[in-house]
Amino acid sequence: MERRLAGWKRLYLSKGGCLTLLKSTLANLPTYFLSLFPIPMSIASRIEKLQRDFLWGGLSNEHKYHLVNWQQICSPIQSGGLGIRNVAVFNKALLGNWLWSYATEPMSLWRRVVDSKYGSQWGGWCSNHSREPYGVSLWNHIRKGWSCFSQYIGFKVGDGSRIKFWSDSWCGDQFLRDRFSILFRLARNQEATVADYLHFHGTIPIWDVEFLRPAQDWELDVVDSFMGFLYSVPMRPGSMDSILWNLSSHASFEVSSFYSALSQPATSHFPWRLVWKAKVPSRVAFFIWTASLGKILTTDNLRRRRVIILDWCCLCKADGESVNHLLLHCPVARDIWNLVCSLFGVSWVMPRGVMDLLFCWNGSLGSREAGKIWKMKLHCLMWCLWCERNSRIFNGEETSIPALKFRFLQALFEWLKASDLISSKSISEMLMYLDSTDYSEKFKKYEADYTFRLMAKYFSKRNLYGGNIFDVNTTIDDEIIKSSRWPCTRSYADPVQGFEDQSSSSSAYSDETPTEISNGKVPVKKNS
Repeated sequence: MERRLAGWKRLYLSKGGCLTLLKSTLANLPTYFLSLFPIPMSIASRIEKLQRDFLWGGLSNEHKYHLVNWQQICSPIQSGGLGIRNVAVFNKALLGNWLWSYATEPMSLWRRVVDSKYGSQWGGWCSNHSREPYGVSLWNHIRKGWSCFSQYIGFKVGDGSRIKFWSDSWCGDQFLRDRFSILFRLARNQEATVADYLHFHGTIPIWDVEFLRPAQDWELDVVDSFMGFLYSVPMRPGSMDSILWNLSSHASFEVSSFYSALSQPATSHFPWRLVWKAKVPSRVAFFIWTASLGKILTTDNLRRRRVIILDWCCLCKADGESVNHLLLHCPVARDIWNLVCSLFGVSWVMPRGVMDLLFCWNGSLGSREAGKIWKMKLHCLMWCLWCERNSRIFNGEETSIPALKFRFLQALFEWLKASDLISSKSISEMLMYLDSTDYSEKFKKYEADYTFRLMAKYFSKRNLYGGNIFDVNTTIDDEIIKSSRWPCTRSYADPVQGFEDQSSSSSAYSDETPTEISNGKVPVKKNS
């Protein structure tokens, strides 16, 4: 385990790669030993510590924050976890397979050995308790799980000789002693079997339940309900009693279902499909999962961990930095969110938190491919904001808002190409593809046109990212520009005066009107 989760591998793996390696390593553990021997708690704790340190990037003596508690991580992904199995609980689930085999394999050699040593309880579903000193017998450890295991089993009545009438689960998910407690107190034999009360006339079942006294007038309704319930249970003569696993649809034991019952996952809902099923890099999905739980290391979370740091947002340089502010409500973030909504022609009111946004960020938007792109944009935007925040804090490099918008479009274009969702060869073709679909008719609004024209002029002139925003092999002339959806009469290579030092286009061009754009004029900042 330590060799497979060696710390040096963490240097070459993203969070998504670490998660994949963790799951594969645990799956490749010697399951034979886990399914036969109870694992000591010290060993289980050691394995979990290795997994935690590897997941959160701890190398040797280097301290790393563990952002999410281990119990949450071991929860299913549907409940907001990562689906990593708890070693101790998984060991108990595997040992449950022996309890099931004992009840269903009466003629096997190993069961006959256990019966000869410990004896069998009434019905033969489980052995007697071991009276040997603790830790001596292997079966002693396995047998201790019967009390928990028996909560999830039921019985199918055959001849009824091995099933208790009142205290076994053979007619639903509730014992008869609990469903009809009044009649149970009046029963002549509370330990009777089903065979004691059940007789067959041919293939027709006949019930003859004995009570201590005749029923009173106020008890007749309960008796009628009781007898009606008994006759509603189908019975077939000539078969043998058998055991059922209530957590499985086919009534056979499953380790996975027993593990889920033992782990008791949280019942809270989580938008796991949007987080993990989006066509994005695994490390980005891991980041969105962490951000949805409010656990990324923003300033407020660092201060909760007693880190002395100035509480401010490096993007807007005003408000205190929190997860919701940084990714949703910061003016810089809102500017890019407006671009995303313009690309799809939708109006959006930003919710309070990231988790609320994930729950409402749904919809097919006209086609399956459009829905995938819509979900991918959320991941791409938040990831770009987080990378920009880290670049400003750790590298001292600040990107303007138009450049950040282009970086978002560039990342989205690369992800879409890698996922084979589009066949476009350039960012401009990608935007035209989005514009040609049914869900973005509103993309021709002047806000989106104006933002893209400024970005195209700015980046094609300065070549900040090593190439034009358009495909380098495509010739763009004035006639193509005039016939396109951007009503611009000037070349995209012409500089825009007063644009170089601006970090926000909305404030620099507040005097712009739709009429100016429709007449083919490119608005520029007016020097004061």
